Amino acid sequence: MSDKTGPMFSIVCATYNRADLLPRAIDSVLAQSFRCWELIIVDDGSTDNTPLMIQRYLSDARIKYIKNDSNNGVGYCRNMGIKTSQAQWVVLLDSDNAFLPT
Repeated sequence: MSDKTGPMFSIVCATYNRADLLPRAIDSVLAQSFRCWELIIVDDGSTDNTPLMIQRYLSDARIKYIKNDSNNGVGYCRNMGIKTSQAQWVVLLDSDNAFLPT
């Protein structure tokens, strides 16, 4: 798949109250040399600053944000992200983790 037909990889990142750690995860995706991806952030009902922090990243059309009204657990969030994905391949990224460059 190319950028014209959609992403090759969907990166699903479930998060809950990680406004302080989530930028590291998102920035590690943005730093990749491979550009044909979408990042789906599924917020599991965070009560901290997560929704506000994510706003600065949403100008990139490859980044999608889903906010649950209540806390449903990481499995639920990952499944929601996978159902939303548009790519052939799905990669999971924990919100307190980061990808290495390239």
